[in-house]
This record gives sequence, C-alpha cells and structure tokens, in this order.
Amino acid sequence: MDMSPARFARLRLARSGGVGPVGYRKAVAKYGGAEAALAAFGQWARKGQALATEDRVRRELEQLERAGGTLLLWGEDDYPAQLAELPDAPLALSVLGDVRHLHARQVALVGNRNASAAGLTWSRDLATALAGAGVVVTSGLARGIDTAAHEGALRAGGATVAVVAGGVDHIYPPENAKLRAAIIANGAVISEQAWGMAPTAQMFPRRNRIIAGLSVGVAVSEATRHSGSLISAQCALDYGREVWAVPGSPSDPRAGGPNWLLKNGATLVEGVADILAELPTRPAPYVARAVQPALLEERHMLEDEVEIDETAPLPASPRAAVYELLGPTPVEVDTLVRQCGLREHELTTLLVELEMEGHTTREADGRWRRG
Repeated sequence: MDMSPARFARLRLARSGGVGPVGYRKAVAKYGGAEAALAAFGQWARKGQALATEDRVRRELEQLERAGGTLLLWGEDDYPAQLAELPDAPLALSVLGDVRHLHARQVALVGNRNASAAGLTWSRDLATALAGAGVVVTSGLARGIDTAAHEGALRAGGATVAVVAGGVDHIYPPENAKLRAAIIANGAVISEQAWGMAPTAQMFPRRNRIIAGLSVGVAVSEATRHSGSLISAQCALDYGREVWAVPGSPSDPRAGGPNWLLKNGATLVEGVADILAELPTRPAPYVARAVQPALLEERHMLEDEVEIDETAPLPASPRAAVYELLGPTPVEVDTLVRQCGLREHELTTLLVELEMEGHTTREADGRWRRG
C-alpha cells in the first residue's frame, strides 16, 4: 500500500480524536498541507483532542493490507466523487471488495431492523429489480430491511455496497457473516472507522450520512417515525438527493416514517419504475441549502468542529457553482461565463457532463437550464 509522507500525515489527522472533516480541511488550508498541519497540531487542536500515534496508524494499514483491503483518502482521485464534494465527507474510507462499485450509480434502500415479513419480501424484490437494472444497491448491513436490500441485489447477480458503523473487519450483526462475505465478493464493505473499531451508538448516525452521500437517493421502506433510517433521509435532503418512501398501513408503527416522508414531499414508491424514472447517473452537484426541516425531533451532531481561526465557508466546486447558477429559466452561455468565472470551454465541458447525467438540459437555441 502506497503511503507517502503526505498521505500518512492525512491518515494520522483523520484518525486523531475529535478532528472532523470540516476542521481538518480548514487546518490543512491554514497551514498549507497535511504535513504542516500535523506538525502544528498542538497549535490548533482543542483540549482533549489526541493526535493518533504513528504505531497505531501503521498497525491499521498493515491489517487492512493483509485483508486485501483498500484505503481511500479524501482529496485523492480514487475517492468517490459524489461523496467528496459534501462538507462532511469522511476523511478516510477503508474498503473490502471492489472500489469501482463506489463510483457507480447507487440507490440506498434502508428501513427498520424489526421488519415485517411482507416488508422484507417487498424490499428484497425491489433491490433485485434495481440491481437487475444495473443500479448498485447501498445499505447498512443491519438486520431487517438492510439485510433484505443486500440479499435482493445479490440474488439478481448485481452489486451491493454495505456501509458499516464499526471497522470493516467487525462483523455486526454476527448472523450476517456469510452475507458480508458475499458482499465483499460482489460489491464492497466500507467504513470511515479504523480497523478493529467496534461500533458504538454514535457511529450509526455518522454511518447513515455516508449511505446518503454515496447514493443518488434514499428509499425508505418500513421505518418508525423515530427510526435511524430517517437520519439517512434527512442527510439526503441536506445533500440535495432524492428521497423515496414506501407507503404502509397507518395502523402499523413501522409505516410511520415512510408515511410521514410522503406527507412532506417524498416520492411515493409502488415499484421499481418509480425510482428508475428519470434516475440520473449520479447525484446533482452539492449546493449548500437553507436548513431543511428536521425529520427527527433531535438531530445527531455529525462532528465536533475544530476551532480554527478560518471562519469563511468552504468554497464550492466549479461543478456545484455552475449548477447553482442554473434554474428552470434557460440562460445563455455568455451569461454563465460572466457569473462563474470559468473559460467558455471549461463551462461547456461541465454543462455537457451535467446534461449526460440528467441534471441539465440544452435548449434548441443553445441556452441551458436545470433538469
């Protein structure tokens, strides 16, 4: 496994307690690189934040390499692009399986651990249909709907991605050991946690944001009104992803989450066609939005910010900046050039890429709009 000094410094910072994605990026920007930020750790770290030791990080790398795993670091070319542009993107991802599936079009299917037999069957069939259409099915390898989602994708001979809360080596729940092995062989198991890390309660909400971030959208099957699955839906809203919901009987508490989503604008799912209709090849570029309505009464904090003097917001990518300038009313290329600061050929390249993904439309007169 290639570990240059700069790459090793990035991983040490990523594994240091209390250093979150936003604080990490601000520290690296302030000090001019990961190695410099690492050397100055004592100057910007808050009380109680502990720098990961070299030995600990080297042991993690050795164990991951022995297992045939891969390490993806934020900012590198092989890191999933749809995840990289998000403000709370994980700094490091450990992967067991084929990383190419992380770059493919993914739809997340999540729901209750305590699912009904009918809900399990329906969700398994939906995942089979999605995989049969060439979509990678992403979920959390938990009991219930997550398990059905992975099983359905594998049944179709398709690929599936499992985002786990603990380290990629930790098998949880234990009864999914064989399923986990099948996913590694036909997809990928990934985590932002270090090798050997047992899952704790606060890791599951963080895991859910990765499920949403990797995916074009999140489909919620059976889920109670206060289910953790709604955290995935909340993150999908925050990221500008699609949210689909499978309706259920009002008398079943497990339908409370999807039915509430439907009342608040989610797309109703009666079959795979409702998801595949106009499904883009990848998510629309991330654009910071006003705070979305909370789906849960109490939101889980995704990270403790590192207190860096840099207070300016993180810059939007050129892709996101161009997408933000577009709306339902077509605009001319010259207007976009003046407002985005890109050269015309750079802008045109981005617009064509977005058009191929289903996020923009070019009118007959050459003007561009969203959708």
